[in-house]
Amino acid sequence: MKTLGRIGTVIALSAAIASVAMAPALAAAPVLIKNCFIISPKPLSHKAGGTQIDYIIYGKKNAEQITFAVGYRNSAQNFLRTVTDYGDFAPGVEIQHHLALYNDVTYSGKQVTSCVPVKVKWKDSTLWIAPSSH
Repeated sequence: MKTLGRIGTVIALSAAIASVAMAPALAAAPVLIKNCFIISPKPLSHKAGGTQIDYIIYGKKNAEQITFAVGYRNSAQNFLRTVTDYGDFAPGVEIQHHLALYNDVTYSGKQVTSCVPVKVKWKDSTLWIAPSSH
């Protein structure tokens, strides 16, 4: 019985160490989303006016492409789409961009169901890809 108890303790300890070892990879997203919402329609329209994403790049390198996965739900359907923002984005500076995402769907409020960075292409051509994206 004591041997079985020790094996269980070793297994539990191994699992705990593995989860701690994985935590930094999941927390390493180099983009912080400050604000993400669907823009109200233009007058006399029922279509959303696009998507506003405000974010900050972390680290020491400039980025040239950031891809976001944004979820939205209106009365007809649940959506999950990606959009890529292109430019020369310096770390530590808040970027506020209006993107042409969801401007083709019926507007149902500002609230998005999700908004996460999934890929960053740095100026040096290296990539960061979210762990759940590959």
